Amino acid sequence: MRDIKTREHHQFIKTKNKKENMKHFVKKNQVLKKKRNDIHKQNNEDYENEATNRVVDYEKKTAYDIQHYSKRIMQKRKIKSVEDKYETNEKSIKNHLKDNKIESLMNSKILTVSNKKVKNEGTTLFSDKANDHYHYQMKSHFISKHKNKIKELKQNTHNLKKTPSTGIKFFKGTVNVVKRSITGINQFITLGMGLILLIVITLFIGVFSALSDDSSVENGTMYVSAEVLSYTNTIEKYAKEYDIADYVPLIQAVMMQESGGKGNDPMQSSECPYNTKYPNVPNAIQDAEYSIDCGVHYLSDCMKRANVKSVSDMQNISLALQGYNFGNGYIEWAVEHFGGYTRPNAKVFSDEMKAKLQVDVYGDPDYVKHVLRYYHIGNGDIVAVAKSQIGNIGGRKYWEWYGFDSHVEWCAIFISWCANESGDLNINIPKFSRVEDGIQWFKDNKKWADKNYKPKAGDLIFFDWNNDNDPDHVGIVESSDNQYIYTIEGNSNDECREKKYRINNKIIIGYGIILL
Repeated sequence: MRDIKTREHHQFIKTKNKKENMKHFVKKNQVLKKKRNDIHKQNNEDYENEATNRVVDYEKKTAYDIQHYSKRIMQKRKIKSVEDKYETNEKSIKNHLKDNKIESLMNSKILTVSNKKVKNEGTTLFSDKANDHYHYQMKSHFISKHKNKIKELKQNTHNLKKTPSTGIKFFKGTVNVVKRSITGINQFITLGMGLILLIVITLFIGVFSALSDDSSVENGTMYVSAEVLSYTNTIEKYAKEYDIADYVPLIQAVMMQESGGKGNDPMQSSECPYNTKYPNVPNAIQDAEYSIDCGVHYLSDCMKRANVKSVSDMQNISLALQGYNFGNGYIEWAVEHFGGYTRPNAKVFSDEMKAKLQVDVYGDPDYVKHVLRYYHIGNGDIVAVAKSQIGNIGGRKYWEWYGFDSHVEWCAIFISWCANESGDLNINIPKFSRVEDGIQWFKDNKKWADKNYKPKAGDLIFFDWNNDNDPDHVGIVESSDNQYIYTIEGNSNDECREKKYRINNKIIIGYGIILL
């Protein structure tokens, strides 16, 4: 009884320990698994490294397989060329195959042909069998290799998919592209430096295109202050003196950006090269008229250096404005390197000058955008206003100005916006969003002309696409001759564009006459 009891006791203890050990193991395993999951969630970098390494291994294997396959193809071509060159007799085939390290082919059962058989049937029979076996073996080899390669690639892909993917998919895709690019470049090196040069040139062109991109800006979205308007007579005086009398609204926009018309130096001309009365430091000028004199003089110089042609020449006006802000030869630098102003190259110039002068801030790279929001072309020239808008897509600024909160047909709205900018709104042109309302206004005010009228610049032209007495479209006449009418139109395929029509085109239904 004692022994049995002891045995039962030991057996009981053994069973209990086993269960406890199992529970301990399971619990420990769960804790470790949870800990690993927490670590993975908190730190994706481990997964990123793992994914990167797997992608690198995959790329290495792919490159190796391609190289190995290429060698096999070259070997096959070499053997084929030698077979064609040499006579197909037993001795020459044995020697040649031995030289190319594939003597084992000669030991195969199919290629084992007795000298007697060769003599009886001729060397042609032996040659045919050797060739048949060679091609069969090569074909089998590559098919087998290809199947193994596909199997391995599938396995690698399957393993990669098991990698935790919280925020990793985008990373893996990026790494894959980068690694493939690096692998591709390494392979290109073996083919010659020409392709590498092509890649470098392509990248350079991409960067250059980004920097020289024509960054269009929207003008006339805000208005100058009463303080700026109070200087209108003084601005007109110096604008006429320095040959930019047509650009008074632009000068007002510059003043608005510089000071809002406040202070004794409203044009912020203290550091202007034409300031000879006061120290060349910020806000040194204490005479508002002298500030305007210096500022307008320098802006005039910038506009001449930028080759500004008209009040609607927004690209060169932008170049002049950024030159006014930067100074230090920005205009010439931008023209030489990028063909003119862009917002990106203004940022590049600012960064270069900060490094050169060892300062934290140099000018305002967005100065053009900041000034032009106050620039209303005006002067009663609706054609110039319309021309400055060519290239606008979608017409958001026009229909938002009119009061719509979503996209609408905006050809008439564009006319109204241009009239507002030129000062013609509700004088020569009504504010209208429907084409038929505009026609009715011109008829009521005895300013309507039928299609036989020869229009002049600034007149409105109305269209009926289907000749169903339901007008569809309106534009601004830019010019006309004996054959064509040239127009500027909003909402032409949802864009502001220049177009032309034959003077007797049937879709023209009449004109709104602008009396200047």
